[in-house]
Amino acid sequence: MSSSVGGYQVLARRYRPQVFSEVVGQRAVVQQLHNEIREGRVGHGYLFCGPRGTGKTSLARIFAKALDCEQGTTTEPCGKCHHCLEIAAGTHLDVIEVDAATYTKADDTKGLLEGLRRAPFSARYKIYIIDEVHMLSTHSFNALLKSLEEPPERVVFVLATTNPEKIPETVVSRCRRCAFERLSVEDITGNLADILGREGVTIPAEDRDAVLNAVALASEGGLRDAQVYLDQLITLSADELNLETVRSLLGVVESDLFLRMLVAIAEHDTADCLLLVGDLVDRGRDLQRFVKMFLSFLRDAMLLKAGGSPDLMRFADPNSEDLKAALEKTTLPYLLNVVQQFLDLEERIRGSAPPRFLLEFALIKLTAIDPKLVIDPELGGTRAGGGANAATAKASGTRGAGGPRANLEAGRHQIAAAPVARESAVTQDEARHPRVIESIPTTDGDRWAAFLDGVGLKSGTFRSVLAKGRLVEVGETRLEIELAAADRSMKPHLERPESVALLREAARRAWQRSLMLRLTVAEAEALARPAPVTEADGSPLHEEAYAEEETMVAPPPPAKSPGEEQEILSFAEALEKYPEFRQACELVEEHFRIRPTAFNGLKLAEG
Repeated sequence: MSSSVGGYQVLARRYRPQVFSEVVGQRAVVQQLHNEIREGRVGHGYLFCGPRGTGKTSLARIFAKALDCEQGTTTEPCGKCHHCLEIAAGTHLDVIEVDAATYTKADDTKGLLEGLRRAPFSARYKIYIIDEVHMLSTHSFNALLKSLEEPPERVVFVLATTNPEKIPETVVSRCRRCAFERLSVEDITGNLADILGREGVTIPAEDRDAVLNAVALASEGGLRDAQVYLDQLITLSADELNLETVRSLLGVVESDLFLRMLVAIAEHDTADCLLLVGDLVDRGRDLQRFVKMFLSFLRDAMLLKAGGSPDLMRFADPNSEDLKAALEKTTLPYLLNVVQQFLDLEERIRGSAPPRFLLEFALIKLTAIDPKLVIDPELGGTRAGGGANAATAKASGTRGAGGPRANLEAGRHQIAAAPVARESAVTQDEARHPRVIESIPTTDGDRWAAFLDGVGLKSGTFRSVLAKGRLVEVGETRLEIELAAADRSMKPHLERPESVALLREAARRAWQRSLMLRLTVAEAEALARPAPVTEADGSPLHEEAYAEEETMVAPPPPAKSPGEEQEILSFAEALEKYPEFRQACELVEEHFRIRPTAFNGLKLAEG
């Protein structure tokens, strides 16, 4: 192991590129700088933006060498003259390299730029390299702006950042932008193999590819991260790396586990999913890293299922027969739902909740549930030995406004259900606990239903009012809703700032974009409103309590006395007599495969 004066020098510094030809990846940026130097078209401001560890600062230093090398402005700096050596060491007087985090005050920035008008001390160009420039304050950017727009001759600014969206457009527009990309696995493994050869570290032949791939994948496209991981692994492994050491240190998950997890999800095998999670925990794997890597695997699987080119896949093997067989067991909409669940999980897993609980919860939600409907399991089917249960079926938003769902809610009738025959037998447990999951809205009708559900989570009153209205228009930036004429008095309440915020948030979740809200009122009078429910003393209920009562299913009618006869309808008579019953039956039979035995307190005869 080599070292530098004063102690050990880490691999990331020791193998930092010193000339353009040593830069790993970033071919487009290197070619751009080459052309500008060769053609004498060097600009006065550059913005190097991209993920961490992709070579922004290293390439800025190489660019500075190319401009100030004693051999002249060249694409191949010598690396031996005092200019090149001092730039590499960070001690050159004409190459000012700073971290923007220490220049957040306007006075600090002005102090940094004091020598701007002075000629370079000894070099051809005076170069300012400002790292993480997005951390400058607004006042600091203002102080920098004029100098950046019209700097003196022979002054070049190189601004490096991982968050270009935080930089004012006035600054961005004055710079030539160089976009750095995450490095490919092939580029990273090639660099790591070269370093291992120079360091004299051996890897068993059977583990070599797996070890290098594991480190490259763990670095997520950042070469510096990969080199830091490799440094740690060499220290732990006593100059001989093996796959188990890599997995223990990095918490890397075996690639075959991703496929096993996808198969278990596609087959709705909850038990196998939970066993896989337990196995990951027992072997000390990092669940947060697993979720990130599984998302990459799901992305490739989704592209393959959608018919995308195998060239677009970066993680999974597009030629894997096992992967193709797994994808045959699922649909693209369901796969999109899986991806969405894991995207949400990736955000939540950074919080304080235990990662294992969050991962298990997401997997149960995906596998223990039927993708057709969201219902309360206690309301479906029959209890063993307990007769029929009163139940109300509520669709999950897979139907547009005004469909069977709306009619079923408007009717407010109870339906007692009993199982009916179907092609595949239904167990008592399935009848008692139907599997459910949220579906992804794909039409404006679906999104309108999802919008109403989102509003209902915060205010039953508002949901009731909006459900009686209608969706007029959904544009790129505007959502227009028409309220029923009978609810004219609720319009001011819905237009309060806090109410608008609630509605816009529900709309954003439903339509996946920010929408302005416009409320109108229908001219024609709606159906007469039922008489308000009253308290025991005869006084009317509070408006909100009344509105919430409207959204609930009516309580069962009082029991008949033993001697009082009860009207019995045939099933066909009930269908003909009550339109809302017919629509309710269509919904219930479609989703639960059961047939009602009672309607609005009336028994139904068999047949």
